[in-house]
Amino acid sequence: MKTPSTYASLAPFRDYFDGGLPILMYHKLGPRPRGVRLKGLYVGERLFDRQLRELREAGYRSCDFEALGEGVAAGPGQIGITFDDGYVNVLRHGLGPLHDHGFQALQYIVADKIGGGNDWDLPAGEAYEPLMDAAQLREWLAAGHLIGSHTCSHAHLPEIRLEQAREEIVASKKKLEDLFGVPVTHFCYPYGQWNERIRDLVIEAGYRTATTTRFGLNQAATSPFELLRIQARYQSWGLRSLRQRLFG
Repeated sequence: MKTPSTYASLAPFRDYFDGGLPILMYHKLGPRPRGVRLKGLYVGERLFDRQLRELREAGYRSCDFEALGEGVAAGPGQIGITFDDGYVNVLRHGLGPLHDHGFQALQYIVADKIGGGNDWDLPAGEAYEPLMDAAQLREWLAAGHLIGSHTCSHAHLPEIRLEQAREEIVASKKKLEDLFGVPVTHFCYPYGQWNERIRDLVIEAGYRTATTTRFGLNQAATSPFELLRIQARYQSWGLRSLRQRLFG
């Protein structure tokens, strides 16, 4: 069976995951508002619970994100769970399943939007979703989870001046560390957009890892600043997906 391009359940990925460290990429949890364009960015709470249960029952455990800063050397059964943007619905619908199944997650925060909303999505017609405020992020941290930086404003880093990009990368780290009193050593490129100059700014700023939106598994040769991820979403039952499920 061909490996799907997005993750809905473990079965089609079971053999594939043996080839390296998978890092799952989530955005929003819970009910999907009517009329949203990017439906795949929402994963229902029951599906999220089911996905974590499958992983736990198969023997998977959370990877050590700090150790990834020294290079990818994942043993069998490790997996990374990440969320982009810091939505309130992740706190509301995610803390329970993460606790129940014993997984730790890393949430990438847009530093200047804490307590605000995803205004970067609104010109594209997406639904407004509130972002966690400082108290909610402290609740996230108190539950044993991690935060990283997703810049100050969710900027298109390769499209702005290099000095602006540096400020987005450096200032977001400092703001989060000052506000929450924890080291912020993980970065996520907004929109998955990066190039070598942007990557080098992330390294210079003192981060230990950075994630992309490129599909794949992470292996010993993978740069800690070019980590691959697999988008998690609900099961698509389009004709192609149904044919693949039935006939392989």
